[in-house]
Amino acid sequence: MTSNDSANPAAPLERGGGVAVWRQIEQILAAEIAASGFGADGRLPSEGELAKRFDVNRHTVRRAMLGLAASGLVSVEQGRGTFVQPGAIDYQIGRRTRFTENLRQQHHAPGGTMLSAARVKADPSVAKALGLRAGAFVYRIETMHDSDGIPLTYARSWYPAARFTDLPDVLQRTGGVTKALAEFGVTDYLRKWSRIGSVLPDAEVSRRLNLNRQQPVLWVENVDVDLDGTPIKYGFTHFAADRVQLMVEHDV
Repeated sequence: MTSNDSANPAAPLERGGGVAVWRQIEQILAAEIAASGFGADGRLPSEGELAKRFDVNRHTVRRAMLGLAASGLVSVEQGRGTFVQPGAIDYQIGRRTRFTENLRQQHHAPGGTMLSAARVKADPSVAKALGLRAGAFVYRIETMHDSDGIPLTYARSWYPAARFTDLPDVLQRTGGVTKALAEFGVTDYLRKWSRIGSVLPDAEVSRRLNLNRQQPVLWVENVDVDLDGTPIKYGFTHFAADRVQLMVEHDV
């Protein structure tokens, strides 16, 4: 028995009535979500169960679920199922953008993991963003961050290796970027610019964020600078779009 057995399993679908069948299913499920029809855990029935309920194929159900995810109503988690989204986190992007502060201000528990670190030669785009010559050494750091144990961001960042010697080791020891940079004399840093867009995730982003590859993700490309205006980090962060709303702060 599923948690929405009180819903009408035979809700009629209009076929050939001008509204796509998958859209009708999306609307029915959205109404049931609004009525708290999926119990305390918020788990929706499987694609197979919904296909049987509405007498459609799984592809039709999948389109409806992706529509719900795009609207921020559900989160599709690979290997676990589809869950009612309790509400997207407002992630603030301003002069001082800090992941931990953003989440704690909204009473969420932040978490982070450094997945990999390598000393590499900067390609032209990385070198330009950091104000370095092409081929200069940089540290490429790959990280993931979560909110209350749910994956939220997957990022790749580049730091000048000459300025931040042994940065990966310091990051591991201090447990955070702000504390690590402070050991190199960078007591504060600011966001110089951010570029925001959306894209369908590649296999790596999809795997890291536990998303279906047909779910769009938000991305933010950015450069951080020290208080003298010297670039210290160039980054590219992917956000699970059904779990985050990006808020751009305007300084006054």
